[in-house]
Amino acid sequence: MNKTQSEMLFEKYCDSRSIRWNRVAVGSSRMPDYDIFLRRFKVVTEVKEFTPNQFERKAEEDLKKKKFAIVSVVPGDRVRSKISDAVPQIRARSKGRYPGLLVLFDNCLTVGHIDSYQIRVAMYGFETIVIAVPTDMSLSPRAVGKKFGPKQKVTPEHNTSLSAIATLTATTQDVLELTIFHNKYATVPLNPKLFAHYGVPQYKLGEVDPGSIAQWVDI
Repeated sequence: MNKTQSEMLFEKYCDSRSIRWNRVAVGSSRMPDYDIFLRRFKVVTEVKEFTPNQFERKAEEDLKKKKFAIVSVVPGDRVRSKISDAVPQIRARSKGRYPGLLVLFDNCLTVGHIDSYQIRVAMYGFETIVIAVPTDMSLSPRAVGKKFGPKQKVTPEHNTSLSAIATLTATTQDVLELTIFHNKYATVPLNPKLFAHYGVPQYKLGEVDPGSIAQWVDI
């Protein structure tokens, strides 16, 4: 079976860090791509790649011809799609016993799909302003706080087999880097110490007072 660019780069990354990996055999049912082993602990891993859609291909053509491009995206939408596609595969193999990791690689030129903001709103929902509307119509509505709103893909009841999302990127010197964003609702959390051993940057959703939006914080 031919490998995608993201799969080849992921294997290269693991080899460069001496992370043992096994390719999962293709069977009659859909399964994740890999089992990886971090200090003997197994992590069920699916690797997904973003390629340009119709609008992004048009923007790339404009960029080459006109030296500028205009493209509009809904924050986190393509990450949400990858989560929806990957989680059933991860769940089928992790079986509530192993952490499940989704690795995302962005092969698009004009739109960045895997920055920390895109990952956050895809997982936890859009940032929403809460407006209080007074019963006294002579008074103006006012903002009273913020919260995560619609389009959240992880909740205490949904996609809990997803322990974390990792972004795979290449620096200008072609050095591969992995960054991990943990799911606070995971049934089987990914122990941060496992990837910390390899010097991987990791983030979790911070705790905030009611009425505020939580941000990523370093682990």
